[in-house]
Amino acid sequence: MKIQRVETLNLNNSKKQNNTRPNFQRNWSEHVSWGANYIKETGKTNFKLFSFPDAKAVFVEIASSIGKNFGNIHDRAVQIVTAVSGLITAQAINEDSKIYPMKHNGEGVYEASNIDAKAGTPYRFVIVDKNNNVNTVKDPYSKKQDDIHGWSEIYNHDNYEWKNTNWLEGKDSRRITRKPDEKFRGLENLVISEINIPTISKEGDFKNAFTMIDKIANEKVVNAIEIMPVENTYSKQWGYDGVDKFAVNKNLGSAKELKNLIDYAHGKGLNVIMDMVPNHIGPDGNYLGKTGPYEAGHTSWGSAFNYEGLNNKYVRDYMANAALWWAKEFKVDGLRLDMTQHCHSDYLLKQIVDEVNEHAPEVFLIAEDGRNNKKNVTDISRYNITHEMELKKIDESVDDIANQRWHTYPQEIGFDSEWDFKYIETLQDAVLDINPKVMNDLDNDLKNSLHRVKYVMSHDNIGNNDGTRLISKILSKNLGLFFNVDGYGDCEKGQNAAQSSQKLAELIVSEDFEKLNEEQLRQKLNDCGIRTYISKEHLINTFKTALAKQKLAQGTFMTTPGPKMYFQGDESGDLSHFKFFREFTGERKVRQESDDFKNARIKEKGYDTLEETARPDCIVGRIKYEGYFKNASLQMLEYNKDLKKLLDTNPAISKGDIISTYKDNTHNVHIHQLKFNDEEVLVLKNFGTGFHNKTYEYYGFPQNSTWEEIFNSDDAKYGGGNLTNKGRNDITNLNQHLSMAPNSIVILKRI
Repeated sequence: MKIQRVETLNLNNSKKQNNTRPNFQRNWSEHVSWGANYIKETGKTNFKLFSFPDAKAVFVEIASSIGKNFGNIHDRAVQIVTAVSGLITAQAINEDSKIYPMKHNGEGVYEASNIDAKAGTPYRFVIVDKNNNVNTVKDPYSKKQDDIHGWSEIYNHDNYEWKNTNWLEGKDSRRITRKPDEKFRGLENLVISEINIPTISKEGDFKNAFTMIDKIANEKVVNAIEIMPVENTYSKQWGYDGVDKFAVNKNLGSAKELKNLIDYAHGKGLNVIMDMVPNHIGPDGNYLGKTGPYEAGHTSWGSAFNYEGLNNKYVRDYMANAALWWAKEFKVDGLRLDMTQHCHSDYLLKQIVDEVNEHAPEVFLIAEDGRNNKKNVTDISRYNITHEMELKKIDESVDDIANQRWHTYPQEIGFDSEWDFKYIETLQDAVLDINPKVMNDLDNDLKNSLHRVKYVMSHDNIGNNDGTRLISKILSKNLGLFFNVDGYGDCEKGQNAAQSSQKLAELIVSEDFEKLNEEQLRQKLNDCGIRTYISKEHLINTFKTALAKQKLAQGTFMTTPGPKMYFQGDESGDLSHFKFFREFTGERKVRQESDDFKNARIKEKGYDTLEETARPDCIVGRIKYEGYFKNASLQMLEYNKDLKKLLDTNPAISKGDIISTYKDNTHNVHIHQLKFNDEEVLVLKNFGTGFHNKTYEYYGFPQNSTWEEIFNSDDAKYGGGNLTNKGRNDITNLNQHLSMAPNSIVILKRI
């Protein structure tokens, strides 16, 4: 039903709104005052909204009883009346709801207090803008949103009793908090598993995520999980299309169920990092443009936020409050902010950092920035300046930008860490595409990583390309599948090669593979889309190489001091896809009318992105290692468990200083030496194809010291060929004679 008006608004007679600047100090009570705030003691609710400063009137409409389903926020008409005096009022069409006026306190801040509305009651805002348009919108601060196009629901903050209070009070030594010392911001012991709730169980929700939490905790490879965004959106998906920045995605479960999961993870000794998206709002279910001056143009993912245009202040506060909401309400230990450079406002980023450091000082902050390790992203101010002064300085600087005087940037932002894109790209080159300069790049990027988060594959590296994991990518590269599949143009051939390598990897680890004769194998290769015959022996050896390279890559980032990260299941060599999947409102209807949408997605990604089609392929553990490689998954897990034990027992690896490096471009070997107090460790990484059987020596080996091998990825227990230096305690600069298998990592410790 369309919006109805009893009579046209009389703009000339409307009373001028109060535009005085409110006394806003951004104390904690101010942060939590936005949206609908239910007061348990009184049973009443206060409402606060940032809308258009020049709006003619703003109202809040409250359902008369809990649980009424009004559907879409546009479905119910509202009667707008202008009295002779110019006073604008609104009336509900029947007794199912009541409408209350909101007072304008200046700068677009509207409030209505002491309203008879309990937790669980649906509500919406009614806005009459300067052009007489009447918009019904949901609450930007909605804490519970069952439908992205529906009414908001009053949220009860007092809805969970936390069990692991020792963790929350800092009494559990397994908890990692920011800056207990200055070395690596307190994050040097952080080892993360990045997880996606929809794909860590078949059901894909909070209730069924506990099994994976148990598995992660019991494996003892990581001490933290990073949950990909759970901001509310239309479907189960990656989470980066969130439109309700404070509400939990109802497709995954309730806020209470998420709290229960976080609480449970804490009880298992796992730190919890929440991923949030400050750089855009998803394209489906976004009503911010009709709510107030929240938006500033568009990105390829959705609308951009108005962080530095006119009326920007409460938009910046909105996102800073979102960070505080996840930090305080859900008791997370860290926040990871998605692609911060695309916020296009370093002042917004600095404000988030300042607000979280002030109100949740124990919570660490990680940026995905991607500006080649721009120095000020993780620079921390040493100036003695109050929180209030910092925010005032930010406001003044952004006001200057908004008024087009000049554009400035803060001297520092101060995240505790960031995803290290340069390190990651170089490490991927080292295992996928060796080139003449890669050892030089690795030498430089490894030395400069330290406090940044290191990994080899994230959700982006897997899903934004072709949905295949590192092992499948190595298999495709080493077999030259790009040149042995059909396709029009490089993009299509690349996607076909990726999907062929995935099918091939699944075949190689299957129980049936070892039983195939030549004719059957030829047919299987053809079924995989591969035009050339490849012998079984070659396939086995190439897959072994892929496993070795994955272990080498993991060993490299795990032995670089500072925080580290795996993607879900990589600890045990998981082969499941991680495809890009999502569904928007009305998409099924579009698909019924034509296959164009589906075909465009398949051409771009190599597969259909519909949630019910793509998600099942992504469930962790979907593919079982059998046949020739029945032990490979357990060997990979054992390898990573032992790496974590090394970190726990050798502080030089987790937080030592890199005191020397060596790059061997002839053999594609890189070496770095670590020291912490009296402990010294040498890490030798052979990215080359050469075997060194008691033959490898290098200039720069530490003088006047004796070493022994404490770790080798080629150890037989990890599935290697056992080309090790085990048992020797006579390794010196004059008696090196080191053994290194291709694609292996060797760790020596000074005796």
